[in-house]
Amino acid sequence: MPSLRDLLAGVAVLRADGPLDIPIAALAYDSRKVAPGGLFVAITGYHNDGHAFVAQAVARGARAVVVDARHWGDAPAPEGATLVVALDSRVALAPLATAFYGYPAQQLCSIGITGTKGKSTTTDLVSQVLDGCGRSTGMISTVDFKVGPRRWANSTRQSTPEAPEVQALLAEMVVAGCDTAVLEATSHALSARWNRLGGCLFDVAVFLNLGHEHLDYHGSFEQYRADKARLFELLGERAPAGRRKGEKWAIVNLDDPQHSVFLRSAPAGARRLGFGTSPAADVRARDVVAGPAGATFSVDTPWGSRQLHLRLPGSFNVTNGLAALSVALSQGAELEQAAAALEVARGPRGRMESVQVGQPFDVIVDYAHNPESFAQVLGMLRPLTRGRMIAVFGSAGERDVAKRAIQGELAGRYCDLLVLTDEDPRGEDREAIIAQIAVGAERAGRRAGEGYLSIPDRGQALAAALAAARPGDLVLLLGKGHEGSIIYADHSLPWDEAAEARRILRELGYGTGT
Repeated sequence: MPSLRDLLAGVAVLRADGPLDIPIAALAYDSRKVAPGGLFVAITGYHNDGHAFVAQAVARGARAVVVDARHWGDAPAPEGATLVVALDSRVALAPLATAFYGYPAQQLCSIGITGTKGKSTTTDLVSQVLDGCGRSTGMISTVDFKVGPRRWANSTRQSTPEAPEVQALLAEMVVAGCDTAVLEATSHALSARWNRLGGCLFDVAVFLNLGHEHLDYHGSFEQYRADKARLFELLGERAPAGRRKGEKWAIVNLDDPQHSVFLRSAPAGARRLGFGTSPAADVRARDVVAGPAGATFSVDTPWGSRQLHLRLPGSFNVTNGLAALSVALSQGAELEQAAAALEVARGPRGRMESVQVGQPFDVIVDYAHNPESFAQVLGMLRPLTRGRMIAVFGSAGERDVAKRAIQGELAGRYCDLLVLTDEDPRGEDREAIIAQIAVGAERAGRRAGEGYLSIPDRGQALAAALAAARPGDLVLLLGKGHEGSIIYADHSLPWDEAAEARRILRELGYGTGT
């Protein structure tokens, strides 16, 4: 059992009131989850301030409390617990968790995937391909967690969980005999303000692309880019003596104009590898033929060339596949073995997921929820659709407002009918969100009642769209993907988009397929 002094080794501490050589049995940042003999870290979140719950944490048995100097000030220590005043208690979470769980990343090859689009798919593909090449991987993604052969849904609604959950999962991977951890690295998690991925000791950093997303949090595109590029800076973290890890790799999509920013962020000693369709790419796709059933292309690499067929639809999944192949090759996999593993890999739940129960039209569930992913998905599917294209979508409450009209306009340009509905309204007025989307739809020439319908209840919206579909049409259910709930101000509604679509299709009289 580590001591409090041991846990504080990597924390910027301003003062400590009470003994430090005391054993710590557990770590929590939610006062409701404090265990006797544990350490409570008070952090300030979107809706609650953990400093208001210090007394409750001590009452539940916390032996020590870490607080933030900006929120605690000169207040005295709570009776019966050691008080540690940190420069930034949220930033302190990562080194505290890393130490508490025994520095698990020192025993793993850690691979981080960042980008605006495709992170979850690429994270899953990397894990599948490396497993197919003889590695034993763990995975942390928006959709699923995985430790060796065991996989389960990520129900946290966080693409990258808080540092204690990340380090606990890495520790599980070590115990299970995994040699590699593949982590989806979001801009929030990478931000120095959150520092969820501190202590992961990344060996490989992968950049996919950069677009318009999360500017409500980051404040500007430049800051968003800088926060994502921090993944490549983290390649400079070193394991202590006696824990030597392998070569560092900075792997980027050369087709994205921002790739050079990410390469410059990597330490000088890291090896560089570029993928894409650019002639300058080290791992290059040629003669790409992509459609809704998959993609075929030739790939040239420093390790040889090969024809390759992906089961995943769309040209954007060629990019994701090239990224996964590049990672495997960087880790010493043979091209033939890595390509074969990629050819049998499947996409994660809620990512271009086909729903088919025998209806004479196509239904696809996808997580697309920003302008870039809308343009990508709709632009790829429009020329492949024989009939009309119908899209059901909303926009998240308490998130980037500017993207709502943009999404409405993009969808209005590509689709014949839009059904505007709830995504996660949270504390916002659901009808006001839809009205903001509708502004964009009308800019694209769509009119209420004909070109678009406003149906806040998502179940009713799906039913309206599926009932309107004719043979040869494509119905796109966008924005929820794999997510298991719709969040409102005072409750969460359990939700499974694909299952709901199947239920409605059967109610409409279609067959009993899967």
